[in-house]
Amino acid sequence: MPLKSIAQQLFHALGYHLSSYRPDRCGIDPLRDMTRFVPDGSDRTIFDVGANRGQFLDQLRIQYPQAAIHSFEPSPATFQKLSTKTAGMANVATWNLALGARTGKSTLLENVSSDMSSMLQLGSQGWGRIEKQTEIDIQTVDDFCQAHSIPHVDILKSDTQGYDLEVFKGAERMMRENRIGLIYSEITFDEIYKNLPPFDEILRFLRERHFVLAAFYKMEFRRPIVGWTDALFVSRQLLNSTLGPADKSNGI
Repeated sequence: MPLKSIAQQLFHALGYHLSSYRPDRCGIDPLRDMTRFVPDGSDRTIFDVGANRGQFLDQLRIQYPQAAIHSFEPSPATFQKLSTKTAGMANVATWNLALGARTGKSTLLENVSSDMSSMLQLGSQGWGRIEKQTEIDIQTVDDFCQAHSIPHVDILKSDTQGYDLEVFKGAERMMRENRIGLIYSEITFDEIYKNLPPFDEILRFLRERHFVLAAFYKMEFRRPIVGWTDALFVSRQLLNSTLGPADKSNGI
């Protein structure tokens, strides 16, 4: 038996799988891939939508110490924890509101597990329980950028528990005008929430606004089928300016 097959079987017994590593391909480390397209700089702007307690913010600040980061969290209680954590952090602004398709008010279904709180009802594969319903403020990406004189969003990260397509709809103008570079979002396949938009709808929406799927990350399985993953999308304008035209010889 080939050595590679023996090693693979040993790793499988330990719960791991060996695969080839290509440093010229996206798909291993999302933050490393982001810096491939968007290097750090004081002129960079990042939106951390659905910041929760700032878990992803910690990673962003390591990779982008000079960038201006806007963190959005709609839950008042969770926002208080985020505010306490970020007090005194340079270049970080926190906002107690949600981003969505329209500016106005909405109801947040707050879960006992704060990272499960959503605008959507729990589905058959969801977990936790709704402990309260909270009226929250919503703005669109477009309105927020106009109100705060933000000309360009280099990275739009969205982890809003099934509400991400609504976030994207609220960025219509910024997308159409090529003023968003990267989108990093959770994609849910299983019925964790009711009325989740299917992945093909999200993909079609972004493709029609000149975004290209770069990679998937961290496939999570709660049953034998995939439950959710993270995806990185890059604007075609940024892709072409960074890598140039497609090279069919090497598959880029």
